[in-house]
Amino acid sequence: MKQYLVGRLIPLATLIFILLYNLSAGVTAQVNNKKCIVETREYPGLDFYMWDGLYAASNGEVYTGLITENVSANFYVYSPLTNKNIHLYDIAKFLNERGKGIRTSGKIHNKPVEDKQGNIYFVPLNNGSGPRVIDYTSWEGGHWLKYDPKTKVLSNLGLVDDGLGCYPLTIDKERNYLFGVGFTGYLYRFDINQRVTKNLGRVSNWDVCRDIFCDDQGNVYGCFPIGRIWKYDAKTEKVIDLSIELPHDPNTFPTQLLNPMIDRSYDWRSVEWDSQKKVAYGVTCGSGSILFRFDPYDGKEGKIEYLVKMCDGKFLEPGRQDVPYSTLAFAVDSKNQKIYYAPSSREYALDKYTETFEYIKEAGIQKTIRYDSLEQRQHLIMYDIKADKRVDLGVMQTKEGYKVFGCEAASVNNDGKLYICGQVEVSDPDKATSYVGDVPVSLQLIIYNPN
Repeated sequence: MKQYLVGRLIPLATLIFILLYNLSAGVTAQVNNKKCIVETREYPGLDFYMWDGLYAASNGEVYTGLITENVSANFYVYSPLTNKNIHLYDIAKFLNERGKGIRTSGKIHNKPVEDKQGNIYFVPLNNGSGPRVIDYTSWEGGHWLKYDPKTKVLSNLGLVDDGLGCYPLTIDKERNYLFGVGFTGYLYRFDINQRVTKNLGRVSNWDVCRDIFCDDQGNVYGCFPIGRIWKYDAKTEKVIDLSIELPHDPNTFPTQLLNPMIDRSYDWRSVEWDSQKKVAYGVTCGSGSILFRFDPYDGKEGKIEYLVKMCDGKFLEPGRQDVPYSTLAFAVDSKNQKIYYAPSSREYALDKYTETFEYIKEAGIQKTIRYDSLEQRQHLIMYDIKADKRVDLGVMQTKEGYKVFGCEAASVNNDGKLYICGQVEVSDPDKATSYVGDVPVSLQLIIYNPN
């Protein structure tokens, strides 16, 4: 496997190397008109946003955290037995935040995790959710929440920290520890048995990575600019910075050109532990959404391998710098050794900062400005680990012809089915939460069956 050159200063020889690498690897823009047929299930609410809050549990159920900023996050479950999404909890209401004139728990920005008993955990946050006229310090903070699928009861296990929730979340199932990184970059460990939270120190000075993972020895890993990795060592209970770096191309445009800075575009966007191979797979925030393999046991600090670019096919031509920001719609199927990713297909914005869901108010109606045309729809990309091959499965749509647009979460169930949360075209405008061009869309659960 060829290695992708990393570094902060790129001399002429390095630029030539990158060009030759792309040419030798046959990296060219691809146009795929194939249709990837999926099923969809509507949510009973009308939430506008979501990021990463999707988990396919061992009991076959799928849990989703959706977001209505200024109001509340909402927790849903999809059961294959009923074949529909059911609303479980209004988080702001559950935490008794409504009607008090305070900021509320308006977001679930982490993928829920599961312990050995099948209990589900997640942490809500605020992160600016709420009217600017309401003091942001009025929000108490995020809580460690536990959902028991057997009793269908949600429990509040305690506060993470004053005024802080968590972006990423992971679990050490052997020691019964939860780990989360707060908005200000501090790593927190929660002892589920003792219900004790410990602040392990700051792991990021600029921007918090959106995904962390725990290996089978209880070590936890995260990312910080520029392309560096931190490690929580389970034996010493200390956090250290590793010297290894993720593959990245510094010539790729940063997250935004209006205010370029030390940028998270070179960090990982999503990462997941492969329990079969005992390695982690992840995709970078930028540089073409590079898929990499991280073996933490290979050598003193571990080994990182460049695998392939997972960006939309039209951005694969050599020298392309305007690759859009990576999504969180990433999932590893350890059993079948496949990786799925739904990359962004929007054009890079030179004059503004854009993510998957961006809206403007127009005559009281929410309208999106993300897509330039309806042809820029979401493709599903699969990487076959055994064959070391990227496969574009095609542009996602339902058998009825409904289009799929922005996606920001993915998870694979035990039966190999892939679950994604994203914007799907609706026929009834009253069920829409926004528009893509003139097409009404809403957040829906998307199901892809590879069999």
